[in-house]
Amino acid sequence: MHKKFNKIVVAIDGSTESMHAANCAIGVAKRYDAILIVLTVLPQELRYDYRIDRVDPEIPMTPVKGVVELSRMEIEGKWFTGIKKDALASNVKIETEIVIEGKSIVSDIIEYSEKQSIDLIVIGTKGKTGLKRLLLGSVSQGVLAYAHCPVLLVR
Repeated sequence: MHKKFNKIVVAIDGSTESMHAANCAIGVAKRYDAILIVLTVLPQELRYDYRIDRVDPEIPMTPVKGVVELSRMEIEGKWFTGIKKDALASNVKIETEIVIEGKSIVSDIIEYSEKQSIDLIVIGTKGKTGLKRLLLGSVSQGVLAYAHCPVLLVR
């Protein structure tokens, strides 16, 4: 049976491996004339890394919002720009999406893919998780275990 992929999502975290996965996803999207969605999930650690010691009515309560916005700008500038350029050079239709993590990175990728009727998830086998990967299991393993659609793991 020959499967047609209309919508492909590639999950990236800025690591070399995830950028390689993005390049592979561009090739698959080109082959199937599919829409490629580049997805990144902002981890909870980013949002809760700042503590507020006291409440001052004169100072707006937006440090987390500011950190998230700075992260979005960095992701758009550093990660998405190069991938968009490569996709457009290959005549691949591309969209980008940043999700602010809810439950976990794995569940956010799975939920996004289900809601968007994604036909294929592309993800690198390693990312920026380091020691956490050894203790908790990798994001790619979780996505592979729970995805509703085929998953392409890229080394």
